[in-house]
Amino acid sequence: MDELRKQAADLIIDRLKTNKVADVASDLGISRQAVYDIKKGKYCPSLSLVQKACDVWQVRFAYRGLLIDSTSIRAKAVGPPPPVATQRDLFEALGQLDKRSFEVIDTKPMGHALEITLRLTLPAQKAAGGQ
Repeated sequence: MDELRKQAADLIIDRLKTNKVADVASDLGISRQAVYDIKKGKYCPSLSLVQKACDVWQVRFAYRGLLIDSTSIRAKAVGPPPPVATQRDLFEALGQLDKRSFEVIDTKPMGHALEITLRLTLPAQKAAGGQ
């Protein structure tokens, strides 16, 4: 494990041979103090930081068969989830409910909230094409 930590730190320390501490810190999105701590051996870079270094500097990191480069680890895409095709239909059906379409099955307090179990009865809809 110490070998992995040293090799991960060396990836960043090697960059300090050609770049300023402030530039390395900026590239990696960390503080200059964190870069100094890595250099002094007080802090071991995480694999996500190693991944970021590989992305930014277009380098590879290899350790005992583990290869990290700009394509190895990817964060999940950020943004709204893709729309669900049936969601609009469900909201339309819920909007058409009247008091005869649902009944309260159970209620129980949940901290400062109330959990309500409902039974909804939705009328069957005809399939497209008159089937």
